Amino acid sequence: MASNVPLTIQTVVWNGAFSDNSYLVMGNSGYNPPGGVTLVNVYWALVVDRSNLNVVENFTFTDNQNVPSQLTPYLSNSNYMLILTTSRLQSNNLPAGNLYQFLMGMGAGSALLSLEQIYATLSCGTWGNMAYTLVSVLDGSGGIEFSDYNFNIVAYPIQLMPVTVGTSVLYTPVNLF
Repeated sequence: MASNVPLTIQTVVWNGAFSDNSYLVMGNSGYNPPGGVTLVNVYWALVVDRSNLNVVENFTFTDNQNVPSQLTPYLSNSNYMLILTTSRLQSNNLPAGNLYQFLMGMGAGSALLSLEQIYATLSCGTWGNMAYTLVSVLDGSGGIEFSDYNFNIVAYPIQLMPVTVGTSVLYTPVNLF
């Protein structure tokens, strides 16, 4: 039987952090956002094949209103999972519109809502940059999310648990504890 695979997501919240980019480690493999440049006010998405943990899409986008077209082939497909995180996301660029509805359908909830409340009540002058991460199976069966609003870097550790479905093994995001 396969064993759990560690997944750690490092998200840069603020300029001047000791690391310039968000970074992800899944098992023994490390991933960077494409381009290798310092990303500001950007969403970073990876689509992962749940049967073998191969990354089939790795892209960034800045449109906080719309679901990126790169996700279209994988929507409603339980064979794939989405890992979405942000890099130096300014509070006035939190998800909205179709992107917000999509994330809520993929399992977003209290972590995203808490960032929205902070922005709505304290405005961007108090907490200008925020971090948001969602790991979810792309069939909308639920996800694990994290958020933060400090001035440096945050890391989110979770596990990818192998689940036998018929004769296949599909990895599913689960909380570390």
